[in-house]
Amino acid sequence: MLTPEQLTRISDINAAYLGIDTLQLMENAGNAIAREIAKRNFNKIAFFCGAGNNGGDGLVAARHLAGQGKKVKIYILIGALTREAGHNFNIIKNCGFSIEYEFIRDSADCGKIKNELIDNNFDCVVDSLVGVGITGDLREPIKSLVELINNFPGFKVSVDIPTGGKVKSDLVVSFHVKKCEGAVVADIGIPPEGEFLCGPGDVYLAFPKRKGTEHKGDFGRLLVIGGSKDYTGAPVLADFAARRTGVDLIFLNCPRYVADRQSDANLIINSLDSEFYINPCDIPGILNKFTDFDAAVLGNGIGTKNETGEAVLKLIEKIKVPLVVDADALKLISPDELKSAGNSNIILTPHSREFEILFNEKISGLSGSDKIKVVEKCANDSGTTIVLKGKTDIISNGTQTKLNTTGNPGMTVGGTGDVLAGIIGGIAAQNKELFISACSGTFLCGLAGDLAYEKLDYGFTATDVINHIPAAVKFCKKFF
Repeated sequence: MLTPEQLTRISDINAAYLGIDTLQLMENAGNAIAREIAKRNFNKIAFFCGAGNNGGDGLVAARHLAGQGKKVKIYILIGALTREAGHNFNIIKNCGFSIEYEFIRDSADCGKIKNELIDNNFDCVVDSLVGVGITGDLREPIKSLVELINNFPGFKVSVDIPTGGKVKSDLVVSFHVKKCEGAVVADIGIPPEGEFLCGPGDVYLAFPKRKGTEHKGDFGRLLVIGGSKDYTGAPVLADFAARRTGVDLIFLNCPRYVADRQSDANLIINSLDSEFYINPCDIPGILNKFTDFDAAVLGNGIGTKNETGEAVLKLIEKIKVPLVVDADALKLISPDELKSAGNSNIILTPHSREFEILFNEKISGLSGSDKIKVVEKCANDSGTTIVLKGKTDIISNGTQTKLNTTGNPGMTVGGTGDVLAGIIGGIAAQNKELFISACSGTFLCGLAGDLAYEKLDYGFTATDVINHIPAAVKFCKKFF
């Protein structure tokens, strides 16, 4: 389940993608803080503002309260401000005499500030130092400032969440969702779509940050299991799509007939004992050879032979890391078999007809809300995460549900389903989170298809979608 902090970050980024500038959200947030403080009739308010957007929220609140005739003073940490915080600090500077401010350079300033608060009879202080992004122990001078705020005898307000969870606030004003027990939740203008639709915020959450000290394999090891005499290219498309997500190592497991027809130097191929179709005898050759992997993709081009079905069921039982089940493999399993496998790490990626056959549920002709309810029920009953592909994709694990609207009619071209499975598998190998991987992968696949359409109209192929995955990721980063 996503934490309130994760939901906030996703919603903020997705709101920006929808066209709502972060400056507008900050203005709404600051106004909400000011309203809550004004209700309590304080006359002298001191703000402790960090250099980030949490500090920017405090700057806006200070301006609004000064406009109401309150005595306001801002103590702001010296350092590089974010774009939004810098914008609002410039407004404070331009205001001139109505708002007093001074910089905090180090913890040695705390003694002087403490005396100022007492000597000038401030009756409220506002903690706007650091928001949801802080991790680890507090550093100076924030650590000393938190101690100063906690020792203040008057009313204490925290913006969004108490800094580091350490400020003993009398009031917390959280934005969009409650971040801690007892917080007042303020609406700051994020529409439901910011949370309910997939967007760049989901991509932000999906990919681990790179520090430059990592080694091969640190960003995921993925198994791709598929291919048959009938379909030699499908597992390769899944492999190449996963590769474009940044996963470090991909091991392509396929029958000898498929393996013998591959020549790309980027492929790491495990040629199985079976010649044309995967069967249960191949399982030791897959799982005994690759004992250390982070996710798997199963089913692309695998065929529907009986012996292949036996192998699929055994693999579903044995693979306990995130497992994307796609294409022909969806035709070889049943909901009861999924449940009896006892595997809670499965992502299913059916289109409407595959969904109806697998779950024996009619969804064609249903309204959007009714279709969502059916998908949620099937996900909950089967203990899986479902990506129902369509004009609007529905992603649900039974408790969380999102929709995706990227993509275009050109993506009916063969192979794009294999691309989607590969993208989701590649992301899952890096973060191990099923729902996040499903949402971000579905959004990226559709966006890559949209970029391919912009360049090639409806003449693009599945390979063109793969080639546009890096551009889709880069597009998303503009909103981080």
